[in-house]
Amino acid sequence: MNGEQGPAGEVHYYRAGPPSAPGRPPRRRRRRRRVWPFVVTAVIVVLAVGAVLVAGPWFGHLGLPWPGGGATAEGSSGAPGASPTATVSGITIATDKGRHDGKVLVRFTVAGEPAAAQWRVDGGPWHTGTIAYVEAPKDHSRDGAHVMEVRAKDGGSTVKYTVAVDTAAPDVTWITAEPARIDGPAQLELAYDVPAEKGVTVTWAVLDALGRKTGEQGSPHPAAGKETVTWVAKSEDGGALFPGTYRFVVTATDPAGNQTSSAVHIACEAPREAKLILDVPKAGKKVALSFDGGSGYAWRHIMRALAKLDATGTFFCTGVSVTKYPEVAREALDLGMEIGNHSYDHPDFQTLSVEQARRQLLDNADTWWRACRAVPAPLFRPPYGSYDETTLRAAGSAGYPFVVNWDVDTGDWTGAPPAEIARRAVDGAGPGSIICMHTEWNTQKAIPAIVKGLRAKGLEPVSVGELLAAGGLW
Repeated sequence: MNGEQGPAGEVHYYRAGPPSAPGRPPRRRRRRRRVWPFVVTAVIVVLAVGAVLVAGPWFGHLGLPWPGGGATAEGSSGAPGASPTATVSGITIATDKGRHDGKVLVRFTVAGEPAAAQWRVDGGPWHTGTIAYVEAPKDHSRDGAHVMEVRAKDGGSTVKYTVAVDTAAPDVTWITAEPARIDGPAQLELAYDVPAEKGVTVTWAVLDALGRKTGEQGSPHPAAGKETVTWVAKSEDGGALFPGTYRFVVTATDPAGNQTSSAVHIACEAPREAKLILDVPKAGKKVALSFDGGSGYAWRHIMRALAKLDATGTFFCTGVSVTKYPEVAREALDLGMEIGNHSYDHPDFQTLSVEQARRQLLDNADTWWRACRAVPAPLFRPPYGSYDETTLRAAGSAGYPFVVNWDVDTGDWTGAPPAEIARRAVDGAGPGSIICMHTEWNTQKAIPAIVKGLRAKGLEPVSVGELLAAGGLW
């Protein structure tokens, strides 16, 4: 820029430009009014108003009033805080008289925004923050009422907030069902003991092997110690229950939401007409995984591999295997696997009489009952897949309406490598298929590829029972 001396020593500044015409003074540039200071001022005002609205909740610790204050408490039970009872520096504190079955969080809010405050529990050290908490360790060491004190961020008067922690579930000390094994319509005496405790409620129900409630159920009522109920085991038409293992389940719930469930098994082995099942086309995009045999090591690890992948399967094990590995049989039920009958010692059923075949089935069921108080009805797979009309009659009379073979054979019993077993299972399966495998080491190693491969095809691996239910057969 250039400058020139004006009247009274005034200096005027202008931008350099082309020279003026001879004999004419330089033309001064007209000064423009600058708008940006007004824009900046307006922005500052807007930001200031916004800051007041956002930061207002934080003014509580200065003792300044702020409308709409509130505090809420939440634990793992989700119990909300009660109505406000006191305020401290603009922060409203509520008293929560509920009981929580997990860590309790108390959130301080004002006008819907976090508000900082100081807090402590049971006279301990003071903390500063927008969230206070009471721990609830699993060893129950913090169970009971706790006093939380809250005050402004910079100190001052306090108000108290009481929370109760209860992580100990109520007890179901005894449960029985008599008789426990039936083969037709029957009247059972179901008994249990839930010690009377204030606020504890009790319910009970009988569930079938697929988890469906059956017959009469017990409505929620206060725990009263020992109770006995009469339950009629029969079908809707007055006949015998469908064959299988049922569970009489008693559930006790306390005011904090802690629950204890205890169950006892009831076995129904009523005769039914048997039919052969190879697949279930009406089951949609479900595929049943089935395993024969009962080799202890592979059996256990196949089940664990399935459980890890959130999948289930049906295990048709011989009575000999169950007798030899009772702990694995119990683990099968614990992992939610399904069990089926595969005879006692693996004979060819086409060589047996009706009574011989029936004895094979009953002896197998007895070994399961001794091992884990469950029976493999209503599912039976004949060894080698070998059957005839005699087999079907024997199965039906022993309480096995489903004689289950397969439509996909992996041939794993030949020693095929895991990759080949997986390929055969996945390639051969379609909606409603039943895949036949065995409890062998090579099959164990193929499980992840089988489950992932089926899911990649849009098929979901399930148990045989789930497949039958999806197809409307059970």
